[in-house]
Amino acid sequence: MRMNRKVSVWKHVRLADGKWRYCRPVLDDKGKIVPNMVNVNSHEEKHPEGEYCICFYNPKLTWQKCGPKPADALAAAEHQRALFKAMEHGIVQRPKQAQNGTIEEAVTNFLQVLEAKVANGSKRPKTYEAYKQVLKEFQAYCERLGKHSLSKITRLDVINYAAWARKQSPTNSRRTANTKFVRVNSFLKAHGLALVTYKDDAPKYPKDGPVHVYSDEQLQKFFAKCNPRQRAVFKTLLMAGLRKSELVFLTHDRLHLDKGYIRIDENPKYDFMPKAYQVRDVYIPDELVGILRTITPRSGCDLVFPTRYGTPNFKLLVMGRRIGKRAGMNQDDFWLHKWRSTYATHCLRNGMDLATLRDQMGHKDLKSIERYLKALQQDERGEKVRRVWAKAA
Repeated sequence: MRMNRKVSVWKHVRLADGKWRYCRPVLDDKGKIVPNMVNVNSHEEKHPEGEYCICFYNPKLTWQKCGPKPADALAAAEHQRALFKAMEHGIVQRPKQAQNGTIEEAVTNFLQVLEAKVANGSKRPKTYEAYKQVLKEFQAYCERLGKHSLSKITRLDVINYAAWARKQSPTNSRRTANTKFVRVNSFLKAHGLALVTYKDDAPKYPKDGPVHVYSDEQLQKFFAKCNPRQRAVFKTLLMAGLRKSELVFLTHDRLHLDKGYIRIDENPKYDFMPKAYQVRDVYIPDELVGILRTITPRSGCDLVFPTRYGTPNFKLLVMGRRIGKRAGMNQDDFWLHKWRSTYATHCLRNGMDLATLRDQMGHKDLKSIERYLKALQQDERGEKVRRVWAKAA
């Protein structure tokens, strides 16, 4: 028996008797929806309240809310029609029905699967920890609303959660809210709620922002307050452009100082995997080679920069901020990725091509590197503007 594949657009409005009802929207001469106009008992009425919806069988009668804009409803209808078409040709399977269990059960199940993927190497431990924090937070948020069932989660719940998450961020970060929104939607999609939200619902945040680097003056003051071991740590960040995790889990057998490079690859002993699974050799200058040669391996520890107890040092940021404070630097202007940005811009400023820098930093493509090039172009543009107005004066 062939299933009904029809998808229609409606609007959920409140009528004069106070009751809510699904009504068909009014169309103009070109067949386009007239915003906020609906047909009520064969009469056209204006109803700015309510939301547009799409209606289809999947396999039961389904009403899917799309928001106050007709364009969103039309886009959702086209998406559903395309999905039905793909199902007819066997390209995709029928979407899973949303589970009727509790949010707590769903979160536990999702995290168990993710943890298993970490164990088999298909996911990184940081991914599991990030999802665990967000989903536990989302679960608590829903429970405060009195919602315990997964099927009760609505589009508005997810949008409001992202707004709440932004307010909870110390910096009121839109990017943090966007990241949490995406992770919650990934969780919902895994449980058959893929169409709870739309792309336009995600919090927007500025992209291609300014690249922050340490000035030569700041670097001079900073290293003047370092002891020899601290100097080795931050010179490695500056002259090799390593990520924090790459430096924390760097072992002596990865130092190929005779050939002038550091190897970044998997280290099962510490459950470390390079970002994007990119193994690479990072070539380093003679100055850094000389500094690393002075580091004596500790007995029973193969890490290059361990704690005093021979364990991975995860407090590099704290160490750096303390040194920065002694150097008279603003601690809020100090963070570890800034060393990597300083490395990239220094290399480009001194003639290194993008492809070489990409290989040095471990990126898959040039797109991530181009933002550092853009920073240099902005510096050049600023200098040109200053020269123009210097002449005018």
